[in-house]
Amino acid sequence: MRRAGVVALVVCTVALAHFVTPAGLHGWHWFHIFLQKLFYLPILMAASWFGLQGTLVTAGVVSAVFMIHVLLDWGGYRMSQADQIGEVASFWVIALTSSLLFRRERKALLETAEAHRETIAALASSLDLRERETALHSKRVQEYALLLARRLGIKEGETLEGLEMGALLHDVGKIGVPDGILLKKGGLTDEERDIVRRHPDLGASLLKRIPFLIGAREIVESHHEKFDGSGYPNGLKGDQIPIGARIFAVADVFDALTTDRPYKSALSYRGAVGSLTSGRGTHFDPDVVDAFLGVPFRQWEEIASRNGVVLRKA
Repeated sequence: MRRAGVVALVVCTVALAHFVTPAGLHGWHWFHIFLQKLFYLPILMAASWFGLQGTLVTAGVVSAVFMIHVLLDWGGYRMSQADQIGEVASFWVIALTSSLLFRRERKALLETAEAHRETIAALASSLDLRERETALHSKRVQEYALLLARRLGIKEGETLEGLEMGALLHDVGKIGVPDGILLKKGGLTDEERDIVRRHPDLGASLLKRIPFLIGAREIVESHHEKFDGSGYPNGLKGDQIPIGARIFAVADVFDALTTDRPYKSALSYRGAVGSLTSGRGTHFDPDVVDAFLGVPFRQWEEIASRNGVVLRKA
């Protein structure tokens, strides 16, 4: 609706300026012709935003407005009249051509975006396979995080897109962690723990040269930060932590708590809720925890089941 209002405003502005600038042989005739050409602007805007149907509607409105001017000036020169009728025909040629070109461009962009998503999903799957006990972890936390984001009122835009990609790639930095440490069954030494704790920085450095993953990079770099500032790698606190990373932290820990690992058995949903609630305001953003608690168990269960985990309620 907002874009439709912008197009309507442009049509009205151009029409008003064109109508008040007199035609004919005078010093300002060039400006009258210039304003006439500006009628193409709302048509091109519609082609960019609305597709074929919206573009044809806009072309019809522009043609009707322009014909009013033609009829008011019908007593003028025949050559000028013929030129104006030809101008109306050109509105429709431009409308059809531009809408088809923009549609092809949008399709190409969507196909490219989908190819990016598939590539990232394949990379995330390969990372999960490396840590065999976390199979489908990235896909589960992605769906958990997106559910939480929508619960918080985040419906679209860069935050949601960054969260979608960042959730899949959050552990990409573990590529730089040796298998002997990453897959170690026993406890880690202090030195080994420090190596593992470098993975957010390693992952962020891998993504920094990929412009379309700038939002995902925030998740990768900050998903181990804690709300009270005791997390790593940068000790960020409260709102200093990107909202996507604060959302992801709850989703990530929830999945870790409710899945079997070599060193622990999975908790039930209620057991995980207890742990998340105890971390409210320290580990986790209180608003995100409250949003988590507002989501019915059935929705968490459906996501878990779809991605290889049986979630017990109690």
